[in-house]
Amino acid sequence: MQQTDRTDGSEEQAAARASISRRKLLASVGLVSAAMAAGTVMSRITPGYARSKDGEVVDSVYENIAGKKKTKLQPLISMTGPIVNVRDFGAAGNGTTDDTAAIRSAISAVPEGGIVYFPIGTYLVTGNLSVQTNCITLEGQGCHSKIVYTYEQTVADTEQTASLFTFQAGLTGITVKRLNLHYTGTFFPNVGESYNGKVSALLFNRCEDVLVEKVDISGFNANAIYVSGTSSAYAKRFKVHQCYLHHNRVAGVLFGYVEFISIVDCDLEYHGSQLDGGTGYGCAGFSGATPMHIQIIGNRANYNYRKGIDLHAGLNAIIEGNICHGNRLYGIYAVGPRTGNVTIRGNFISGMRRQTIGIPSPYTWITGISFGHYSTALTPYEYENYLIEGNQLTDFGMGEGDAYPIYGYFNFQKGNVQIKNNVIRAGRISYLILLSTATSAGNRDTKVDVSGNQAFVEECTEYTLYLPQCKQLNVQGNQISTHQTNRHDGVVVVDNGSLKTLTYICNHIEDSLIAQPSAMKGYNQTWLTSKSFKAGNFLNGTLE
Repeated sequence: MQQTDRTDGSEEQAAARASISRRKLLASVGLVSAAMAAGTVMSRITPGYARSKDGEVVDSVYENIAGKKKTKLQPLISMTGPIVNVRDFGAAGNGTTDDTAAIRSAISAVPEGGIVYFPIGTYLVTGNLSVQTNCITLEGQGCHSKIVYTYEQTVADTEQTASLFTFQAGLTGITVKRLNLHYTGTFFPNVGESYNGKVSALLFNRCEDVLVEKVDISGFNANAIYVSGTSSAYAKRFKVHQCYLHHNRVAGVLFGYVEFISIVDCDLEYHGSQLDGGTGYGCAGFSGATPMHIQIIGNRANYNYRKGIDLHAGLNAIIEGNICHGNRLYGIYAVGPRTGNVTIRGNFISGMRRQTIGIPSPYTWITGISFGHYSTALTPYEYENYLIEGNQLTDFGMGEGDAYPIYGYFNFQKGNVQIKNNVIRAGRISYLILLSTATSAGNRDTKVDVSGNQAFVEECTEYTLYLPQCKQLNVQGNQISTHQTNRHDGVVVVDNGSLKTLTYICNHIEDSLIAQPSAMKGYNQTWLTSKSFKAGNFLNGTLE
């Protein structure tokens, strides 16, 4: 709850008022509680704060109560507006009484601009709660206002009918704050059951101007928060802020056709199932849609059973300042036929080093950062740009199978890729940086810059850097220490293809198994020698 500090008078007056007795303070708390419980729809908050001669507050937080003295207290609800208390509609909040009908009545009664208030308690809900009113707030008292959802979905259910709260199509101005939502129904934990669940906690269907803040959501067999729209009618302007979303089957936040979504300062942990690698995302933009204008900033996306942060689809995205620790298959993933113009910057990815992947095929590899277009042919977008900058990958690698710290799908016709100033410390990996190309590359107006990276790798089973067909390539100022066990004819490998210019300068490469006079290798060595500029590079401490 947001608190504001109200001060009146001098410091000397404040000191005098501080002498109020503990008995009066306790009495004042009781009066405020009584005021909050009174009335079906409470009046707009009017602090007032008139003072008596001895400096005590005599006006109620919500309404005037003549002659009642109490100390100044802040409102227990953070927003102003008509307040509908679910207790006034018969909700018991004792954890055993079915409060579904009472909460439905309270939601139906709230006017636009109002608040549905859940006082401290545990509310048992056995069926879907549908919200159909614009500009309302659902709010409780944090972890003390808990809703336990016990509904068991049926074969006929959809996400709309099975989810806890369903916000109907086209609603605007929705806020959900300070609630604890928990599901106790079937979780579908096994391999092949990834998307069997239909029960999300908060399902928003083509809504606009939505804030979800300081909400704890766990145990749902689909998603904690699901934001959907259509290709012709996007959801718009969503913010998920300071939420604790954990132990849900698919994702903390799953979003599809949405424009302008921010996920900021949240804990996104333990999503998916330990038995299955098919789902488990801290947050995810799903592949069947095209979300746009995305901010995923300053979150802790840890111990998810598939990916920490996922964009199977997403245009114009910033993924910045996140901590992704202990995720099983991917740290950050921004790959898909409708994914582009992505910045992945200043993230910490760690805790992915292990001997084996620990789940059945086809899951045989891990990736720290993956980006680009995944397709067998070039995509038609005019330009795509990817910036992978200032990330740190530590405690990464796998004893058996493949491990890729940075993997790019380079399947677009025009654009730029910059992989700059990243720091990588890893055990056994396959490639350090791998940029794969489409089956049919064709002529491409693309530019790649790999510069300022530092890497310390215990073992590399393939080429350390595998760089793609592109128009212009810059490899500059990298410091790489590796130990290639299978490839001994080059550390930096260039697929010439449509390459027109190559700059390779001031790189420091160390690999005791490389005997070549140069760390750079090209598929057309004659072309590579005649069409590139190379200067100031060191291989194993010797100037090339």
